[in-house]
Amino acid sequence: MHLPSIKSVKLTTALIATLFSCNAFTKPYIPSDDSVVASSSSVITAKLSLDEINSFVVNSQYVGQTERLQGMLKTRLATLYKQNPTPQVGYLYARVLQKEHLFNEAINVANQVLAIEPNHSNSHLLLANIYMTKGRFIEAKQQCVALIGLVSITTTSTCVLDVQSQHDDLLQSYQSLKKITQNKDISLATTHVLSEMSYRLNNYDDAQAYLQNIDLSKAPVSLIVLWADIQLELNNTQSILNTLGDLLTDNNNLEDAILLRLAIAEKKLNNSDKKWQTMMKSRVDLRELRQDTFHASDLAKYYIAVQPNGQKALYWANINWQQAKMSADEQLIIQAKAMQRDTL
Repeated sequence: MHLPSIKSVKLTTALIATLFSCNAFTKPYIPSDDSVVASSSSVITAKLSLDEINSFVVNSQYVGQTERLQGMLKTRLATLYKQNPTPQVGYLYARVLQKEHLFNEAINVANQVLAIEPNHSNSHLLLANIYMTKGRFIEAKQQCVALIGLVSITTTSTCVLDVQSQHDDLLQSYQSLKKITQNKDISLATTHVLSEMSYRLNNYDDAQAYLQNIDLSKAPVSLIVLWADIQLELNNTQSILNTLGDLLTDNNNLEDAILLRLAIAEKKLNNSDKKWQTMMKSRVDLRELRQDTFHASDLAKYYIAVQPNGQKALYWANINWQQAKMSADEQLIIQAKAMQRDTL
């Protein structure tokens, strides 16, 4: 079964992390204090400095951190932005808004940053990612082109070709990026894009080869999920269980997308152990109880690959489509509709 990988957040994570000190990751709405399913023992106050906030945002791309402190960070940044809307504050605030899938708000803030500082590369990358996620590919490509002269040719090309691959010619985009990066040292972001393009082209061995030297314990969640999706296609289910299960000592803090891959791998093995499936079911029950659109794609995938239910799969795939319109999101719709046809 072909499962699309997690949404393309690499432009605003690894590319920025490669280039700048002000870096990080994507996921939606602000959970209230009692609405975060993953547990957290962290305490944060309204006295956080900007440097401390930046560190939290940077770390939010890693396992166990993507939803941690999200609501408090948004509140603090909203206050700081109102008091003194500097480019750095605005960029961080837009990043947090993007994570909650408050895309229109994030676009407005990022554009305000660029009105003050037109060459703010991070904001161009952020906007490229948001526009791409929303299916506004022409605008996304414009933001990539705006990077010319501000960042390396490889970074600009990665941005442009990643966008192009989502709506135009995937194979041509992949071949072009492969040619541009041949015999060059490339960033984690470009490696991620090349691997994901290979994955979408069903070249799973090539996709895996790009990631073979990556330390998953230090990788962003988006890349870990891509790695797991590749292993699923290669039927390396035991590798997923052995590797992902050890990422955190407290598995209650595993992101839904990672927990889902563990549940899928466990089901594929078809043995008596239901540990990850049970944990994922509890997570899904809570997400559904709260009508948590933040994790709509994970819920759709769950009802496709773990607990088959065509009606629920299509329900959540459609909700996800309202938020995100990339190739992976389209695949969810296609798979869910196919499930429904098969049950008629």
